[in-house]
Amino acid sequence: GRLVPEHAGNSYVTLLDTGVNHGHPLIAPLVADFLQRHEQVRVDLQLTDSVVDLAGEGFDVAVRIGQVVNEGLVARPLRPYRMVIAAAPAYLQRHGTPERAADLARHQCLSHSVWQRRVEWTLRDGKEEFFWPENARLVCNQGDGLRQAALRGLGLIMQPEVLLSDDLASGALVPVMQHCLPVPRPVHLVYAPDRRQLPKLARFVEFVVGALGTLKLPSRMP
Repeated sequence: GRLVPEHAGNSYVTLLDTGVNHGHPLIAPLVADFLQRHEQVRVDLQLTDSVVDLAGEGFDVAVRIGQVVNEGLVARPLRPYRMVIAAAPAYLQRHGTPERAADLARHQCLSHSVWQRRVEWTLRDGKEEFFWPENARLVCNQGDGLRQAALRGLGLIMQPEVLLSDDLASGALVPVMQHCLPVPRPVHLVYAPDRRQLPKLARFVEFVVGALGTLKLPSRMP
């Protein structure tokens, strides 16, 4: 985000989250909570799946998923980015519950198009490695679109736990193949060292870190 000098009693923070499926259900509510507590602050929240030059594009602070390369930035660890595989009870009744990664070949899978082009999540079953099937029944560039299809019983979905948490809690989606899940990826809140002294930004950083914690990154979801 970007913090600029106060105008009419306001401080302005621009925040970037480089994971739409992460920012929409997790970061956006936190921003709203922060603004409720700090009436003199304004926030410009940008959600994107693109890699962005933090300083070059004028952002004060960003949430980044994956390893942080050495850019001279302060990186505060947040809750790791975990995936979950799930399906609606109606789908599992019709097609059965997959037990092993190899079972995916006979199931209707819903796939995120960006993963197929840019980055893959590796499934592990014992010593074997698998990728999410490319011949998916439905391909979509947004996780919530896949979620809506899964809720209607169209097929299996692999999406971030944070995106599916309410559906899993309500039973609308059922987790499967938990022993095969990809290794979680680290998440960091990053900002330039020369901005840490800005009071409104410092409060925002501590608020987010306090809410999301600095949990250790397990090798696999329990």
